[in-house]
Amino acid sequence: MQDPIAMLQRTLDSASALVGSVEPGELAKPTPCAPWDVRALLNHMIGGNQLFVSVLTGKQPSFDPMRPPDLVGSDPGAAYGAAATAVLTGCRAPGVLERTLNMPWGPTPAAIVLGFNFVDQLVHSWDLSKALGRGGPLDADLAEAALAFARQSVRPEMRGQGKPIGNEVSCPANAPAPDRLAAFMGRQP
Repeated sequence: MQDPIAMLQRTLDSASALVGSVEPGELAKPTPCAPWDVRALLNHMIGGNQLFVSVLTGKQPSFDPMRPPDLVGSDPGAAYGAAATAVLTGCRAPGVLERTLNMPWGPTPAAIVLGFNFVDQLVHSWDLSKALGRGGPLDADLAEAALAFARQSVRPEMRGQGKPIGNEVSCPANAPAPDRLAAFMGRQP
């Protein structure tokens, strides 16, 4: 398996480029992650990164990452880039992946939290790409790694209406990895 921090960096770098391309008039566009529009999706992505930074530094998050305040501001690219940089800086601290973090749902190994952040950022990058109608397909090896992690980590109680993850959508087993990941996470590829 690849280095999890390197995979997260590749994901965040790609997402940063896509978020940096968002124009003000695109913030109200719908996304495949209903009921979120682009602004709400970006708030969640930025908030997810900020949540991870909070727990890495031993602080309690100041907001619900599923319903964060407006973190996008007037420059989505700068807001996302700052949160992504903070996550990567925090992940590179000595011994981080061996720690247990105090998450809102309870103590969780840092490597698992990093995995959830990786999957969340990658899948929401797919959502953003679809909403904007631009950006290439997800990197196949990142999608394979995210799908493997999600298959091991997503529990049935995490899925469904009003839950963090949608119900799995049917997808051919031989479909490209990004499509299988999107379907597993409740999106129509």
